[in-house]
Amino acid sequence: MSTRIENDVARLMDDANQRVGISRRPLLRIYEIHSAILSGSYPNCTVLANRLGVERKTIQRDVTFMRDELRLPVVYDESLHGYFYDKDVSDFPVFQTSAEELAGLFLARNALESVRGTPLAEVLRETFGKITRGMKGKVQFSWSDLDETFSRKAVEQNPRDVKRFGELAKAILDQLVTSFYYRKLGSDSAEPRKVHPLHLGEVDGGWYLIAQDLERDGLRTFALPRMSRVKISNTRFDRPRSFDGSGYLKQSFGIWNVSGDHSRHLVRVELKHYAARLAQERRWHPTQDIIPLNAKGSRIEVRFEVGRLEEVLRWVLSFGRQAKVLGPPELAGMVRDEVRAMSEG
Repeated sequence: MSTRIENDVARLMDDANQRVGISRRPLLRIYEIHSAILSGSYPNCTVLANRLGVERKTIQRDVTFMRDELRLPVVYDESLHGYFYDKDVSDFPVFQTSAEELAGLFLARNALESVRGTPLAEVLRETFGKITRGMKGKVQFSWSDLDETFSRKAVEQNPRDVKRFGELAKAILDQLVTSFYYRKLGSDSAEPRKVHPLHLGEVDGGWYLIAQDLERDGLRTFALPRMSRVKISNTRFDRPRSFDGSGYLKQSFGIWNVSGDHSRHLVRVELKHYAARLAQERRWHPTQDIIPLNAKGSRIEVRFEVGRLEEVLRWVLSFGRQAKVLGPPELAGMVRDEVRAMSEG
């Protein structure tokens, strides 16, 4: 099993836990340290750090956590320069699993559902097996148990796109120049592209690649279903240290963004009745703010700041007569033009 893929799984699990406010030590890494010590090979921090792809200080903190919090009898042998257990340890310590942690496990599993059918999905199955074996006697469950307990209605991914996701994820991790043909949304034919792949993001159930387009010398966003003939080269590139994929996506309401366009629009939309109540239960944008316009909460103002307005237009229209654009004027004009065009057929 690829250690690098295991580490990627651990990172994805941590990301999912952060979504529900959980700050926890990666169980997979601690389990691997436990297994290495249990094998009697006397691993040290350097060996474990190289194997797990982390810094020595991280391993040192993990070992301290295992000794002080999990009460494992970890001892360092000065002569053999490695760790061992000075008492019998038959099973991994039991973890009490809270409701929040169960939710985190579900979100982690759900986040990787899009890679079903790839080697990464199989690694995740093994990871869940390792974790639940360590919970024997307290909590034990399988993927099917999670399916019976939780569900999430999402757009189904085409198996071809799942395979493409796996290819692009590897290209991003290995920093390899990638080429493909891409058909723009309003185009009838595909054109060749050559990019430095930087980030994969999910927006509204669809997966998108954010990459540096080498011919256009700028960041571009590509929908996976409209990519074809993907080829991963052996040519490496240096990933820009300043690039932040999540931050890049936050600049837009959905996925549309233009590299180098730093213009911002303060969107103000009044919502009433069911739309107002729905808005108080949802968060469509990181900068979103809700301002009550009456005591009952049946009229509110939604505010957020974005770069492009095209996707905001679609969002406003989805509420029909329950929405009124208060600003900016450009958005109000776009709504009027769209409604007029719709009425004219």
